[in-house]
Amino acid sequence: MEKGLVLNTAYNDFILDADISNYLYKNHTKEVYKESTFTNRSYHFYDDEIDVWCDNDGRINTIRCASSCFYQGIELIGLPFQAFLSAICVLPDNYEQIYLLVNGRGQNQHVYDFETIGLQIWVWRQKVKTVLIYKVVEEEWWREKIEQT
Repeated sequence: MEKGLVLNTAYNDFILDADISNYLYKNHTKEVYKESTFTNRSYHFYDDEIDVWCDNDGRINTIRCASSCFYQGIELIGLPFQAFLSAICVLPDNYEQIYLLVNGRGQNQHVYDFETIGLQIWVWRQKVKTVLIYKVVEEEWWREKIEQT
């Protein structure tokens, strides 16, 4: 498999929608977050320097890269946001600003959703800080509508 980010599919050998048990032989830690409306399992894989979030059934739904993320030979973490836009040739679908405490200091990070390619990009001081990779799930009603035309 291609190494690095494969849009809407994988990062390195971690494949979206695959069962997490396929990767538990790797050096990792596990955390469980219990909220009032959902429970989320998160795994940090040390050698790959990524976090993987899973559904309740153990299937990978999101891969988080914060220290390194290669796409077509380009390191996205630290890349100026305008260069990122040039590299992927897609404009964001949504945008919001989120205030975070990082090492005891506040940061207003800009969060861009690229829903058509399954990416969420967190930007601070106009540079990419975090990449979230997820699988775009086509709505059933939309697919049926397309098939009818």
